[in-house]
Amino acid sequence: MPERDKIKVKKKKIRVPVPKKPPKIENDKKTYNRKKEKVKVRKKVKNQKE
Repeated sequence: MPERDKIKVKKKKIRVPVPKKPPKIENDKKTYNRKKEKVKVRKKVKNQKE
């Protein structure tokens, strides 16, 4: 029995939407500011890489 070329069927990947978590609300002002600062730094670093 001769070997045949295998036919490959490409399946479409179905994207399952990830449920979004509601943003956590910080009551403590210090914690809130610290997190804001982290986000700023993260954005800055990301922009530098591009």
